[in-house]
Amino acid sequence: MKPSRDTALRWLRQAEHDLTIARGHQERGEYSDACFMGEQAAQKALKAFLIVRGQRSVPIHSVAQLAERCAQLEPDFTAHITPGRILDQYYIPTRYPDALAPPAVPFESYTQEQGEKAVAAAASMVALVSQRFPPPSSTDP
Repeated sequence: MKPSRDTALRWLRQAEHDLTIARGHQERGEYSDACFMGEQAAQKALKAFLIVRGQRSVPIHSVAQLAERCAQLEPDFTAHITPGRILDQYYIPTRYPDALAPPAVPFESYTQEQGEKAVAAAASMVALVSQRFPPPSSTDP
């Protein structure tokens, strides 16, 4: 495998795993964790796409910004910018009590609907990246 494809595949595999974890959290009613892991799955999938398209490093932690970058390369990603903004809201406050107004704590602050939407948005992004991922070339081992 070419180094960029190999690296991108590692990111995509981790995104798929994170999505599985997000779904499990959602099923157990752990909505803050479902939201966070959905955000992580989306972020890693979009990074995989950028890496496979030739970017060496992607030091961005905003799903919306990553979707914007992907959309510059392929317009289908434009539809993921707005859901990316929603997922961005789950990066910090789903984990840290001091990111929420007292007396709130993350595990009590997120709803089933938020978890469902986060997981669905992440699943859509992971699926799009998977569909756009180039197959191995005949010269790959």
